[in-house]
Amino acid sequence: MIDIREKVQFVPHLDCGSLILGGEPHVIHCHYYNHFLQTSIEDADGIYPAEQVLVGTAQEIGHSQFRKLFQEKGIQDERERKSFVEVVYSLLGMGKVSLENVSAEGGEISTPYEHYAYTYAATFPPRPKGKRGVAYFSQGYLAGAIEAICDLPLGSMGSRQTACLTQGDPAVSWEFFRLREPLPLQPSVGEGRYQTASLPQPPHTRVPFQAIRDAVLGLPLGPDPETGLIEAFDVVLTRLPGNYYALISERHFQHMLSAIGPDVIPLVLDMLVESGHVCAFNTLGGIMCSAEWDAVVRPYLDNPADWLYGIVALMPALGWGIVEPLTYPSSHSWTVSLHNWYETTAIAALPNGHTLTYSPFAEGIMNGILALVYQAGIAEKRLTFDGELYGSLFRTGRTYQSTFHQSRLQGAPTDVVEGHVAR
Repeated sequence: MIDIREKVQFVPHLDCGSLILGGEPHVIHCHYYNHFLQTSIEDADGIYPAEQVLVGTAQEIGHSQFRKLFQEKGIQDERERKSFVEVVYSLLGMGKVSLENVSAEGGEISTPYEHYAYTYAATFPPRPKGKRGVAYFSQGYLAGAIEAICDLPLGSMGSRQTACLTQGDPAVSWEFFRLREPLPLQPSVGEGRYQTASLPQPPHTRVPFQAIRDAVLGLPLGPDPETGLIEAFDVVLTRLPGNYYALISERHFQHMLSAIGPDVIPLVLDMLVESGHVCAFNTLGGIMCSAEWDAVVRPYLDNPADWLYGIVALMPALGWGIVEPLTYPSSHSWTVSLHNWYETTAIAALPNGHTLTYSPFAEGIMNGILALVYQAGIAEKRLTFDGELYGSLFRTGRTYQSTFHQSRLQGAPTDVVEGHVAR
């Protein structure tokens, strides 16, 4: 019998800058970004039912992904399907689960290792009793997986979280139950409205884009066999479906606009931009201070601009898309084109249209990497990434802001964004 782990592999689509598993593009992020984005959405729960967005989106993706994977791999046996889901769950860096006690009628899953709960409990004070736990993605993703395992229609399985590490419980637990009426969920957009592009090799730099991308694709960023968590670059990583991040951002924006009106637009957009800014500083900053960066990228860095070339060269290996520099970087501004940027690609494919008109995540990333190089001075010194450093640098606001000169979400053929000193 073939080891299930041999059947589970991300397939790099090199001309898209994406990593595909079961028809879903996957992206690498760290726990700082995961928590900032989720908490920002969760804080709106008094305005609209935010849990429905966080759980329902994950359920749509889990159901679509595992139906496709079971079909692709020819897996019919229920026990093998369960084992397959358990392996994929850990491969994403989400932790360790056992689906032994679930069926088409539901059941319970419990684990001491779940990415959101484990990293939250290690970083923040306990949440008060009575407040929900933080394992929303797992709750929805596993509900969708159970539906796929049991050949149930999407939305058949209800769920609730019953225990969480963030409340001092020894494990995270969820209860799943068959619904009389299905939830109003939609199948995942899959690979979305994807684009293809050639990996660029900008002039005026020795940074080899292809060699860096290929080297990062080859890094052993697998889960710990005991915990199912991925610890690297001084953060805890996940490799989640990019559609999840993109769609919870879009749906959060839609709900806030519907509930409050146009006055809320600047506030919500700024929060989504800030989540990308936090991601740039912690995930990408951690990469730029890592031993892997020193080995693979640093030998080619002759000046601060090369640090920007180096970090965008590896973004396709993170599954984010292909970044093409259009101007030479400076401390004042830098313009790039984004091909198959994962947030844009998912949102553009929504069958009923979208509300976002550009990628706020991309804006935050652009602002953050410019600040890392030209404000924090990462090219000259090692940085320690903590709240104190972040607060000292951005106490009066972000140093850089970005302007989209073209946006696929407004009908342009590609995204073109300029990062520049804040005006």
